Amino acid sequence: MKNIKEKVMRFWYFHVQNPVVRKGESKDGAFKWTFRRFDLTVETLSGNFRARFTADEHPFAALLSDESDKNTQGFAEILYTVGMLLTTEQKFANDIQNAIKRYQDRMMKSAKVDEDEIEEKIALETEKQIQEHIELPAKERRKVERDVNGRFRKAVKKAEKLAE
Repeated sequence: MKNIKEKVMRFWYFHVQNPVVRKGESKDGAFKWTFRRFDLTVETLSGNFRARFTADEHPFAALLSDESDKNTQGFAEILYTVGMLLTTEQKFANDIQNAIKRYQDRMMKSAKVDEDEIEEKIALETEKQIQEHIELPAKERRKVERDVNGRFRKAVKKAEKLAE
């Protein structure tokens, strides 16, 4: 019973609630594409290739915003070529794997630089706060320390009550 319900719901959302926004076809007649509310389908006219992308910023929105369909045709041709060559041409597959690895290395290097910058900013901010605390007049410094100690004691008491 659940299986039938899922099939009906899937049909409802992906056919009835998913109207066609725009259709197109390549000038050479090799590819056709359909933009719907929730997805983009690119396929060959012969039916031996089909790719579906959900509605997202890339590639769906980027290609939908191009009214001339030149980018959509180029996108379809590249997808088809890559898909067919990945299983027929080993050197091409190796090149793709190397390109993906280089891309991942660039992203990791970029993320590492960002982490280092964040750590440096946090350390610098902490040093500034310590310096500001030290430069306070003695009376102000004691007042701040009493306040911090009081909040710390309250937090400890609260933790002890929760532990009981």
